[in-house]
Amino acid sequence: MNKISRRSLARYAASQLLLGKSAKDVAKHLAAILVESGRDGEWEFLIGDVAWELEHRQALAIGRVTSAHPLTGQLEIELKAQIKKVTSAREVLIENEVDKSVLGGLKVETAGRVWDETLARKLADLKETF
Repeated sequence: MNKISRRSLARYAASQLLLGKSAKDVAKHLAAILVESGRDGEWEFLIGDVAWELEHRQALAIGRVTSAHPLTGQLEIELKAQIKKVTSAREVLIENEVDKSVLGGLKVETAGRVWDETLARKLADLKETF
């Protein structure tokens, strides 16, 4: 059996999801392909590839937000609007991770972009400068 690239699998999965196939069915099919080809250790990478493909097709952007404190409802709404504007995605999901080590500010990551406006990053930049 020829090895199908992860990128090809991601394109297939994104197409199926955009056609309305259930995420559960698509995931089962992808899992079967990975297991059959002995590549079951690649599932996390494949999920990232599918997220990139959906963002690239302007269908869905998943914003992983790292902050020192939980997001307020208003901030989450504003972040969704900004991510939607930058990515042109029809839908935006926010995943918030609280990490006290960022000290303050936000780090926002999507499949194709990263914005790091945390105090920890700014301090590290200052340290590199001096």
